[in-house]
Amino acid sequence: MKFRLVSHSPDIETTIATSMKTTTSGAMPSTLFNRFKDRPQKVADIVGRVELQHGNILEHNRLGWSLEAPRGRVLDIMLRTKFLNFTELGDDRWVVSGNLRSVIELYRAHRDDFTVALVETIQEASPRIYDFIRRGNE
Repeated sequence: MKFRLVSHSPDIETTIATSMKTTTSGAMPSTLFNRFKDRPQKVADIVGRVELQHGNILEHNRLGWSLEAPRGRVLDIMLRTKFLNFTELGDDRWVVSGNLRSVIELYRAHRDDFTVALVETIQEASPRIYDFIRRGNE
């Protein structure tokens, strides 16, 4: 099985921080986002306090992966998650898409080589959420 992240929404952690603060701030989400855009340490502080039981803050993003795996293996994965999307390209090649909430929920429910690889790929897109998951606080 070959699996790699090929695309992701920009500024995922800034978006997560904005989502978190929107519930406690009177500011418009666009105002918060623009404030956070040039303040990575503020974003890191906010995202570092994330509580993953409120998964909706992790839905405002999209990640895309390429997957090379046999059809049977992919069908097995598909049966375990309703939130990742799979598109068959042929010759055991697939495009997979989802969001951070999907990644975390699948990882919580089924730890296997696929879900471990899935979590490893998000390090580039969202290092703080990756660290949070790897610390075992998911």
